[in-house]
Amino acid sequence: MTAFSDIRVIDLSTGVAGPFCSKLFADFGADVIKIEPPITGDESRRLGPFPDDDDDPEASGIFQYLNTNKKSVTLDMTTPAGRDILQELIPLADIVVESFSPDTMQDMGFGYPDIQRLRDGAILVSVTPFGQTGPWRDHQATDLVQYAASGIGYINGTPDREPLKEPGNQSQFHGGTCAFLGAATALIYRDISGVGQHVDVSTLEAVTTAFAPQLLGSQHTGASQTRRFPGLPSGLLPCKDGYVALNVRHQPTWAHLWLFFEEPEMADDPRFATAEDRRAKTDELAEVITPRLKRFTMQELYHGLSPLRINVGMTLDIEQLVNDEHMIKRGFLVPTSQPSQSAKGGIKKTQTMPGAPFKMSATPWEIRTHAPTLGQHNNQVLGTMLGHGDDQLDQWREGGII
Repeated sequence: MTAFSDIRVIDLSTGVAGPFCSKLFADFGADVIKIEPPITGDESRRLGPFPDDDDDPEASGIFQYLNTNKKSVTLDMTTPAGRDILQELIPLADIVVESFSPDTMQDMGFGYPDIQRLRDGAILVSVTPFGQTGPWRDHQATDLVQYAASGIGYINGTPDREPLKEPGNQSQFHGGTCAFLGAATALIYRDISGVGQHVDVSTLEAVTTAFAPQLLGSQHTGASQTRRFPGLPSGLLPCKDGYVALNVRHQPTWAHLWLFFEEPEMADDPRFATAEDRRAKTDELAEVITPRLKRFTMQELYHGLSPLRINVGMTLDIEQLVNDEHMIKRGFLVPTSQPSQSAKGGIKKTQTMPGAPFKMSATPWEIRTHAPTLGQHNNQVLGTMLGHGDDQLDQWREGGII
């Protein structure tokens, strides 16, 4: 038994946010049918990383991660025949996920009222940069634009440099997570009332939730937070074999740090008596702290300072993360292999990817199938499920419909 084994999702989305939403449903048991344009497929098939820098669209690392346990069906929804096929699929769905610009679904005849007409109680999840309403709703946005508009970029970085964006596609993953939560909540309400909902997700609003403490703080203080150094002895600090993340802001932890260094008298050094003193004398404190930290490795600092109730973490590179004992014992990082069925050959591409973002004791997460090749399930879904014969499928292929 899996959490969503009785749920079917029709995923019309592309990129990261929408597919991450449907991935979470798929990995917890839902039957997810991913609709992709013929020939080109989902845009993430053309995004790296690619094994050995071989830009095989069937081997994209991000596509493989986002689309485990899904079925792939190709469909040109810009054509009348493609929309007719979609009209046959919608009645089979509990959830429809889409990431088109606002009004696109409505213009194609698949707005929320149309979805309800085709499948009473269905849930439509729309994931866009700025949401379905508001002055910015029709604007496009990359992850960089989202971080700039959220306010997070303004406070991220050092005071003497330009604002910085967080790495990766975090606004998209925030948006996908919120879309999943919204859809799951709508499912609970449907179980109670029998009524479906339109879930409107703005990836800008999703990532701005991470900015809440600063947003609220500026209202209480009357001042906008700007980029600033965290202040020693807190921050990312050098050690013998890399960097450690250290947080020593309170007097007890300041004393514990010097117990670890076996110099307890330094905790009473009048130059650094208070947190305010330490922040005011960052350069001088760096000359005192850094040589001592460099006597120890990340592991030594981590295992030595943690028992003293000091917040400390190792700054791991990718290889260290993949081989980290804690991650391995938790079973979070999962090795997978992807058979490539492109013209470049059927070589299996092996890689390690993140597992479930949360664990459930009764309904566990599982990778049952790797990410599908483009159109891999056309015959199964359009033929077996919808009942169309081989001649019809061949006709659609020849016409570029699928």
